[in-house]
Amino acid sequence: MRLTLPAMDLGLVVRSHGWYDLPPFEWLPAERRLNLIFLEGIDPVRVVVEQRANGLLAAASSPFKENPSSGLSSRAVRRVLDRVLNLKADLSSFHSACAGDPRFAWIARRGAGRILRAPSLFEDAVKVLATTNCTWGLTKLMVRSLVERFDRGGAFPDAPFVAGLPARALVAAKLGYRAPYLAAFAGRVASGKLDLARWEDPGLPDEEVEKEIRAEKGFGPYAADTLGRLLGRHRKLGLDSWSRKKVASLRFRGRAVKDARVARFYAPFGPHAGLAFWLDVTRHWHEEKEGLWP
Repeated sequence: MRLTLPAMDLGLVVRSHGWYDLPPFEWLPAERRLNLIFLEGIDPVRVVVEQRANGLLAAASSPFKENPSSGLSSRAVRRVLDRVLNLKADLSSFHSACAGDPRFAWIARRGAGRILRAPSLFEDAVKVLATTNCTWGLTKLMVRSLVERFDRGGAFPDAPFVAGLPARALVAAKLGYRAPYLAAFAGRVASGKLDLARWEDPGLPDEEVEKEIRAEKGFGPYAADTLGRLLGRHRKLGLDSWSRKKVASLRFRGRAVKDARVARFYAPFGPHAGLAFWLDVTRHWHEEKEGLWP
């Protein structure tokens, strides 16, 4: 199955943050190709997205079936690609605001602002949990262990599967203190007690979504802000130790300043303040002047 997607800089989306470095993603920069695997029901589906001159070309198959195209729906594949590549994000007003400021004009010129996301919000949330209070190397170990130990054809395990695992299995997956938090979160999602679709509802206020995220054990302010970015809720900056140091160097002559001062600097971007901040502190990633993900 082949699908044609809108023209855009694939690398700009993929390298928007570190998810591309975690399975089931695989980014091949020389070929400008993104590989990913997602679950459609219980069946793993493999997708390859390639940069072409007139747009992006996506090819999907289910090589784990006797008939690779059996049961594959173009609508299901397109739904996942819309989410992964953030295709439905309306960035027109944000780009207009960026175009008028020389410091941010590159964002409008290159069409930046789409954030790479997992095929499901559950997967995004679990990966955010795996980034709390640890190094990126440990995050990679945890995510790789979740994918490899609980073989779902290379796809990330879904909530019902994780909810059915014994606690010791999650501990063995190197999740440490996060294991009971993940078990509880997966159980609430699988049972329907927690409806993640609410968090993606644009009609729900940011404050309410943040409150619901932080009500989940293990998801503190950092997790809520990071998930907010993935959900397209960009009013908050989502500052952490790395980005505070980076913005101080970039905008405040190396001087550490209070978070409120940083917020005032990006306040003119209104509901896109957090997106302007994130793209500002990660600009060098896209110019390939420094490594991605500290």
